[in-house]
Amino acid sequence: MNFPTFDIPERALELTALCLRFNPANYTTWWFRRQCLASLSTPPTSDFESKYTYFSENFIANDLMLASKLGGSNPKNYQVWYHRRNLLEQSFSDMTSDSDTECGSVLELVNEELEYIAGVLDKDSKNYHAWSHRQWILKIINMESKWTAEIEYINDLLEADVRNNSAWNQRWLVSHRGSKSKPFPVEAASEEVNFVISKAREDPYNESPWRYFVALIKEQFRLIASSPEFVSLVDTCENALKEVKEKFELESKKDGMECTHLIAAHIDILEMKGDEDSLSSAVEFAILLESRYDPVRKKYWKLRAQQLQVVAN
Repeated sequence: MNFPTFDIPERALELTALCLRFNPANYTTWWFRRQCLASLSTPPTSDFESKYTYFSENFIANDLMLASKLGGSNPKNYQVWYHRRNLLEQSFSDMTSDSDTECGSVLELVNEELEYIAGVLDKDSKNYHAWSHRQWILKIINMESKWTAEIEYINDLLEADVRNNSAWNQRWLVSHRGSKSKPFPVEAASEEVNFVISKAREDPYNESPWRYFVALIKEQFRLIASSPEFVSLVDTCENALKEVKEKFELESKKDGMECTHLIAAHIDILEMKGDEDSLSSAVEFAILLESRYDPVRKKYWKLRAQQLQVVAN
């Protein structure tokens, strides 16, 4: 929607910048600044209509720079990120092609914004607002080339820090192209399992890859639970789990049961297999976690063991 047109001198716009330097978290000032920008912007045509507010290109460039300066010392300031989104909504929503030549200057703006976010995440990889803004960009432009590039970006992040749970979360969203209605095909799921296992080997204590791993298999379970493809996939997954556990024990000389997230994933896999022996093993693992290896979640594992016993019977 567009703001109502009324006369606002540029001096008012300048005053909002001054106020924001004193308090970058002032929602009302950001809101009024956008009203000023909209009032001073001239749409490309007299009959221009959009569900988003129109801002002139020069205002977008200037205010992105202002937001960057104010956000530098306030990287988790929601108002700064919300302002950036408002500035970019109109431009990004008009992108209807995956062609670099057709998108032109807008694609350049997309690249610059993604690069800016990457710089913020380089300083704080857990900045929720930065990740949220990045996800919004990828979903609103919905370009296959950018989804693919994002996977490469995530791979670099995980190479630097395999415990980066935010990167794992982003990988799930990107792999599904930002939609719950686009699950992995079984072939792609098998390839993704191989990637996850390779990262889990680096640190079997790390919860993130194991939760991602279980989510992958549960998704396939919902789609093709009774098919030969799923049986093959789940057997491969169980063998991979055992291999990681055995390698950990051999190299560290420690009990593999100490890797509680690995064992938790194994329990989930055994439950999905569903046969009597698998369920019996799952119950045994849950009891061991409850009684010895995971005292912090003792009550949870007690409940989990009871649930598995009900299924087994």
